Amino acid sequence: MRRATLAVAGILAAVAVGCAPAGDGGREHSGDIPLPGQEWALGDGKVTAAEYRTAVNRFVSCVRDAGYPVGAPVRSPADNLTLIYDITPSGDPTTYNEAVQRCNLAHLSMVEPAFVEAHTQVMDRPLRAAVSACVKRQGVHLTTRERNLADFAASAEDETKVVDCVTGQWRHVYPELPSVVPLRF
Repeated sequence: MRRATLAVAGILAAVAVGCAPAGDGGREHSGDIPLPGQEWALGDGKVTAAEYRTAVNRFVSCVRDAGYPVGAPVRSPADNLTLIYDITPSGDPTTYNEAVQRCNLAHLSMVEPAFVEAHTQVMDRPLRAAVSACVKRQGVHLTTRERNLADFAASAEDETKVVDCVTGQWRHVYPELPSVVPLRF
């Protein structure tokens, strides 16, 4: 079951990265057109917190309607912007992945990165302290001004070290939160 959850996280990350905005509400250039199910939030070139929450709620409802339990969305301590949730896969993995991907493309794949990337990401202090200690153990010299993933990656000169530290420390710092968290630099 954990593999299926990780597979979906990979799909969602790939879609989110592939649809990341260039500062214009999810459109890389003026010829890009938002997906029909997301146009309502992207049409004016920005996504509000309320629009993002609505898109997440529509995604969650879509996945639930497809027959998969989804936990209540909570704000990610990794950036204090992204809403995260657990999805419990069951049955055929291909059917499950297709259902989640269909819901993601219909409701969230362009809205989420447009919202998150338009705001300043700030990692929660407990996770920031754990990530700081982890990268220091790897020989990275920090400035003490690191507040988000991009800051840590710049100091480490290596995104992989930062990702490894965040994912390695996540379950220790936040055992009650969803186990999969999207990371954006």
